[in-house]
Parts: sequence; structure tokens; C-alpha cells
Amino acid sequence: MDPEKMDVVREEAISPSNEPIQQNQVFHKEPLHRDPHGLPVIPQPTAHKDDPLNWHPALKLSVCLQVSWLALLGPLSAAVANPSFVLMSHTFGLSVEEASYELTVFLVCAGVGPLAVVPFANAYGRRPVYLLGNLIAAITNIIAGYCDTWAGIMITRVFNGLGAGAVIAMGAATICDLYFVHQRGVYMGIYTLALTSGAHVAPLLGGFIAQSLGWRSCFYIPGYIQLGTFVLTLFSLPETRYSAAHRSDSTPYLEQTYFQNLVFKRSKAPGRRPNLRDFYRPFEMLKLVAILCPAVLYMACFGYGTVLFALTGAKLFTTLYGFTTAQTGLMLSIPLLLGGITGEFSAGWVTDWLSNRHAKRNNGDRLPEARLTAIYGALFVPVGVIIEGVCLSHSETVSWVGSAFGMGIANMGLQIATTTIYAYATDVSSSAEISTIFNAFRQIFSCLISFYAIPFAERIGIQYAWLTFAIIVVILLIPVVFLKFQGPKWRNLPSQKPPL
Repeated sequence: MDPEKMDVVREEAISPSNEPIQQNQVFHKEPLHRDPHGLPVIPQPTAHKDDPLNWHPALKLSVCLQVSWLALLGPLSAAVANPSFVLMSHTFGLSVEEASYELTVFLVCAGVGPLAVVPFANAYGRRPVYLLGNLIAAITNIIAGYCDTWAGIMITRVFNGLGAGAVIAMGAATICDLYFVHQRGVYMGIYTLALTSGAHVAPLLGGFIAQSLGWRSCFYIPGYIQLGTFVLTLFSLPETRYSAAHRSDSTPYLEQTYFQNLVFKRSKAPGRRPNLRDFYRPFEMLKLVAILCPAVLYMACFGYGTVLFALTGAKLFTTLYGFTTAQTGLMLSIPLLLGGITGEFSAGWVTDWLSNRHAKRNNGDRLPEARLTAIYGALFVPVGVIIEGVCLSHSETVSWVGSAFGMGIANMGLQIATTTIYAYATDVSSSAEISTIFNAFRQIFSCLISFYAIPFAERIGIQYAWLTFAIIVVILLIPVVFLKFQGPKWRNLPSQKPPL
């Protein structure tokens, strides 16, 4: 795309209605906005103050941090109970694997739920989804803490997943609402770091909470935190969905105030009620190689770079190293947190730098594939998985430190892959369905790990099971590497145009 040839009027980055602008509409011409390097920004902002692209940087950052906190809080509230699977199994007379199915149910519902929610968010706004989804997650977590039956626990996990999943699926779309393409890597990195770190902060808290207060507290304490967050976002998280499509000479334009963005006053987007196609539009995006291949790689990196450790750690570290619940929580938290933070230092700003460097060398052409140079960092995922598998297989002679090192390496690769893939995919298409697709792939794939990881390891050995998982990641990385070189050619094929 040549920015100089773009219409100077911004088309909606994430269309709530997915309807093309009528050709006979007349728009005001505006000056071409440029970045600090003198290159035209993408997308071009309007002249209106209520355009999120024109908001004050402090307000943008505030929204980014709130959305990131919500993305962290959903997985955190679900994973606080992970170190207490052993305690829960004793309470309900289950095996540890069966106790872990409460997390499995959450993952499935968190992946499937947003598919039905995003069309309404596109039509009526993202703010109601953030608020209602987080409120549902809070209430169901609190109820779970007081459940006396396993059936009650599982029912709350269903609704908790639906609520938290809807919130998680909106984050990338909101970042696209707020920031230009040349800025998205950094702020998408903040969001993705929060998204992946929630499940890593959780065991750090969950281990000590479960050991000191019991497993029930692992549910209602995060629930009360979510409830407090609901009150905070009710007064501080504005609507970011915006469209300039009705800015014709004959149509008066009334800007919305910050307060109006808080009281659910519908914005001036070319709105309509969701139709049937809106609900299967995410599946239409799967025809795009530039979306499908990164989505498949991302689900494998996420599943084997973090969820594998969360679902197997309680049993393996208790059995092999005799860890207490608190020690298991520390093991499932600190290495992964350090790995994720280290990985992000090599991800968000790096992808922006790669994109800007390519644009400066090519007359402002911001090629999405320029960001994919950073995808090689995803190789840390299989390296770390192999290290942990070998160390666990030789637990009698190898310290737990080796496993912790492997987990950290794997999560470092996951963070690099996550930020790079999100930044690349939203450059290809800023559609809100992108985040929904990634969320669905990630959650559904991750939930299946609990059914086969331990049985597979018991059959062929941990070392070879983990090696198999590592090979899967490497194989799925190959198509994305091809995208780096062939992506522009493939995306120009008629069959690879994003659906309207």
C-alpha cells in the first residue's frame, strides 16, 4: 500500500458494520499526517478530537493499560487454582488430571464464546463487552469459591470462560483503534505481555493462597479483584470504536465527549444490527494464508510454551521433586514471568523498528512481512520444551533448576512469537475478527493438552513426549517463515483478499 495514494480521509480501521463506503459520498480533504520520520501514518486520522487516533497520549496509554490489565486478569483468575489441583482432588475424590478439567472447561468456553460476542461488539461498541464480560467473570469466580459440589464448580467455569474470553478477544482491536501502524508493535507488546503473563502471575499467588487459606480462596479472591476492576473501568474506560464514514458535506458531525463515551451513547459509526454472516465472518478469515498460518503457529507456541507447564506442573513437580503447593506455585510462575518479560524486550519495539526501517527504504511502504524477521525468536519455544523434558526425565540426577530454565526459555520464545504474530496479522487486516480467531485457536488447542500430555508421557517417556511437542512447533513455524518471503505475493492473489 502506498500511503501517498491513500484517500486522506481515514476509513475505519476495524469496521463495525463491515460495509463499504458509498462511492457517491463526498468527504472533506484533510492534510496528510506524518510520523516522526516524515512518513505518512496509517491509518490517516480525521480532524475530530473524538477520533481515538487523536486522543491525548496519556488517555491512549490509560486505555491500553486498562485493556491489558483486563487481559491479564481473565487468565489470572482462571489459573490461580492451578497449584491447588492436588488439594481439590482430595476434596472431591478426583484424580489430579480430573481436577485439572476445570481449567480445560474454562479454556474451551473462553475460546468459543467470543465468536458470538464480537459481532455485537462491532455493532454496539467494545465498552459494553469489557464491562459485562468482566462482571460475569467476577460473579462466577466468587460463586465458585463457595461451591460444595464439583458440578457447581464446572458450571461456574463455563460462564467464567464466556465472560473472560469475551474481554480477552477485544484487546487487539482496541489497540488498533488507538494507535497507528508504526506504533502498534510497542503497545501490542504491552497487551500481549499482559495476556500471556496472567496465567504466570496466578500460580505465584495461588500456591500461597491455597496452602494458607485453602483452594476456595483461589476462586473468590480473584473474583473480588475483578469486581473492583469493574467499578474502576465503569468510570475510566471509554468507548474506542469509531468511524468517520458519515462525514459527508451534507451530514452534520457532532463530536462525542469523553463522558458520552462512558454512558453507552452509540457512536456515529454506520451501524446496523448484526446479521448471520457476522457470526461466521471469523471463519471466512481462515481462507487467508497470512492469517491461518500465524494462527496455527501461535496456538502451538501458546499451548506448549505455557499451558503445557500449567496443566502438568502440579503433578510432575509434586511427584518428582516433592514440591509443596506453594513451591509448585513458585515454579509455575517465576521462570515463566522472567521469560515473558525478557522476550518482550526483543519483540514489540523490534517489530516497529523493522517496519519503520522497511518503510524508510521503500518510500513509506509499510510491508507487514517486515515484522516477521522477528519470528525466528519463536524457536526458543521448542528449545525450552526440550530442556524441560530432558530435565524431568532425569529428575533423580538433575535439579529442578534445569526445568525452570527450560520453562523460562520456552516462554521467552512464546512472548516473541505472540507479539510478532499479533502485530503482523493486524497489519494485514485490522478486522476485530483477527483477535477472535487467535483466541479461539489458542484456547481450544490448549484445552486438549490436559487430555493427552501426561498419558502420552507415561507411554513413551517425558523426554520423548516433550520432544514431539517441540517438533510440532518447528514444523508449524516453517509456513510462517515462507510468509516472510512470499507473503506479499500471496496476499495479492484474488483469493487472498480480506472479506468485506
